[in-house]
Amino acid sequence: MFKFFGKRNTAAIAALVVAAVAGVGAYAFTASNSVPPEHAGAGTATVSGYTASNISYTFSPDTTKIDGVSFDLDNPANDVKVAIDTDGATPVAADYQDCNGATGTGPYVVTCTFGTPYDNTQGTQDLYIDAVTSGSVTVG
Repeated sequence: MFKFFGKRNTAAIAALVVAAVAGVGAYAFTASNSVPPEHAGAGTATVSGYTASNISYTFSPDTTKIDGVSFDLDNPANDVKVAIDTDGATPVAADYQDCNGATGTGPYVVTCTFGTPYDNTQGTQDLYIDAVTSGSVTVG
């Protein structure tokens, strides 16, 4: 009777012992791992534009250059950059000049004095204003 169960039974028991040892070893390995806490998130926010009003330019004494501009924004802005189109082309990043921001409780007045004045001898000029509530303006 024992002869019938001998080799097959021994092989099955050995396989079960190996599987049990491997399972306990794997549990012991995973139980010792530590993972630092992480943060992940997703969300949405409304992005809307600003309304600029009371736009006023400062000109050079001979009125051939635009030396600065001031205007009011309808909401606070942490950073503001402006450019004036004097040649009919959309301004590129190098055309923008930093105006800082307009924070506090309002009115949100932005005043820009241009380090490089704009030519005022062209036809129509367009004022481009880039503003952000937080962070800084990146014109690309």
